[in-house]
Order: sequence, then C-alpha cells, then structure tokens
Amino acid sequence: MNYKNDIVFNACITTGIVCRPNCPPGRRTKPENRIYFESLDKAYNKGYRDCLVCKPSIGSPGPWTPKKQ
Repeated sequence: MNYKNDIVFNACITTGIVCRPNCPPGRRTKPENRIYFESLDKAYNKGYRDCLVCKPSIGSPGPWTPKKQ
C-alpha cells in the first residue's frame, strides 16, 4: 500500500474509532495505538466505528475539511 497516494484510514485500537487521515482526534492517537486500513469496510469488519468529528463514511473519501466559520 502506498500511503502517499492511497486514501488510508487510521483507527485507534483503544477506542475502536476510525478516522480520516487528517482528522484532529485521529492525529492525536499515539503511534502504538494506531492501525491503518485501506478501506472503511475493512475497518468496520474489524469492529471499528466512525469518528463523530470527521465522519469518514459521509461525503467524499478524501481528507477531512473543517466547517467554514
């Protein structure tokens, strides 16, 4: 898997939450608690759920973009 070119989702093994690559809560996950998935389906099959901040299953599969103020 080429992490620079592929959309990769990261998940926290302690919380069971999967995030978009640049989601603030996902970026704060300690490296030893982080796991990567090529797709959301693979994360869901392992029991992970969507992050409530970046909502990876909603919208385009690209990086998270914050709401405009």
